[in-house]
Amino acid sequence: MNVEVVLEAHATLGEGPVWDPRENVLRWVDIEPGEVHRFDPASGEDTAFAVGEPVGTVAARAGGGLVLATASGIWACRADGADRRLLHAIDTDPPGGRFNDGKADPWGRFWAGTMLEGTDGAAALYRLDREGPPRPVVTGVSVSNGLGWSPDGTTMYYVDTQTRGVDAFDHDPETGSITNRRRFAEVERGWPDGLTVDAEGGVWVALWDGWGLCRFAPDGRREELVELPAQRVTSCAFGGPELSTLYITSARTGLRDLDGQPLAGALFSAKPGVSGQAPGEWAG
Repeated sequence: MNVEVVLEAHATLGEGPVWDPRENVLRWVDIEPGEVHRFDPASGEDTAFAVGEPVGTVAARAGGGLVLATASGIWACRADGADRRLLHAIDTDPPGGRFNDGKADPWGRFWAGTMLEGTDGAAALYRLDREGPPRPVVTGVSVSNGLGWSPDGTTMYYVDTQTRGVDAFDHDPETGSITNRRRFAEVERGWPDGLTVDAEGGVWVALWDGWGLCRFAPDGRREELVELPAQRVTSCAFGGPELSTLYITSARTGLRDLDGQPLAGALFSAKPGVSGQAPGEWAG
């Protein structure tokens, strides 16, 4: 599979790519400097607004604008970052952590998980429904990371990076409840990070310190390994008018030999020959 560099972003910790079909742009975040980016594939232009604190993920709101998960909690704002307001303050126990990866699902909910550097088991995955406060649905987490849903909505995939694998839950699309946690796939190269699920049910997992990403079949078999010229691959999402382009984020943070990998922190794309699923929007 050919991989192209679409933006030499030099991101410190690029993450959270999500396609915005309203504007035909890719939104993504650079976590550590607290930036929310807007990349336009048609023009190649990338713009960003600053949040003022680390930001783990971004998703669209059904009523317009964006929802953000940051170091302090869950915020709403306009698409350009204006009128930002705190919806729910959340901290880790012990305090000092931040939100990491998250995603809006196809049924109007927003999911996001936390992490606390150097401390295992202090984080959680939260679900924010259309109304009410965020609810912790998975606890005892170390580094909450990628999540996605099968095309029929009955399975949710989830990564707690420190476990070195991808887990699956039975998922009820009507209520958002998850049960029957089990191991879906083991990651043997690097550490599992963000993920996305294609229209055929394949699960694409970014490999932190793994120089690539891999695709697992719906039965958990590893089917494909995509090599990238960046050590710390962080996440991936399908985009484009037909959702046939796989966009891939990466990071430079913590790397000593940047001269040896000048494309660390770049935004990449590939054409895997399969399309993705339509991105969700938070209905709150």
